[in-house]
Amino acid sequence: MKLKFRIFLLLIVMLNSALVGAEGVSTSRANEPESHVPDMGLHLNGHSYEILQNTSTLEFRVDSPVGDVWGSFQDFKGNFVMLNSATDNKPTVVEINTESLNTNAGFIRAMLKSESFFDVEKFPSMRFVSSSFEWFNESQAVLKGEMTIQATTHPVAFYVTLVNANIKNDYSERITVKVSTTIKRSEFGLYTLLPLVSDNVNIFMSIDALKKKTAVSLR
Repeated sequence: MKLKFRIFLLLIVMLNSALVGAEGVSTSRANEPESHVPDMGLHLNGHSYEILQNTSTLEFRVDSPVGDVWGSFQDFKGNFVMLNSATDNKPTVVEINTESLNTNAGFIRAMLKSESFFDVEKFPSMRFVSSSFEWFNESQAVLKGEMTIQATTHPVAFYVTLVNANIKNDYSERITVKVSTTIKRSEFGLYTLLPLVSDNVNIFMSIDALKKKTAVSLR
């Protein structure tokens, strides 16, 4: 406990300087853009879309006594399937490379990668596999499934907002969705610095995805 408290004191001192000049993710991401895509649930159902990693982002935020701590994962891949219920061969699957974790401050990045948090050397990936996808209006849906962090798997629900869709031939070739959820890290066995640093982890994804078997336009 003494060691954890010393680490936390160091965290406070260095966060004060790191947060002042932080670049990258800003809290403005919490203000999601409004969707103006009418009646797209019907157009998207049954189609599989592959995540375009170069133009997609996966970020997280944790509250601490000195302010928000933001981080991101630079390497992740997967498919989205717009179905009311997942099938054996068509779930939504997202694989995240934990080694690709990045933050504005190097010491925070090193601490989060250590065995006290994500333990990336022992657990090089995280995974989400869907069980259902349900539209509740023209452009918003709930994606439910199970997330695995380290050796723990727990149910998670993501809130999905369709913000852009390139409609052609009565379906969309390319889509952009905003995805968000909040998980409790303690449910995945990540207890370090509780309760000084929040148990809640807010996850935000901005995903560009291409309908499978279509070519990417390089412009």
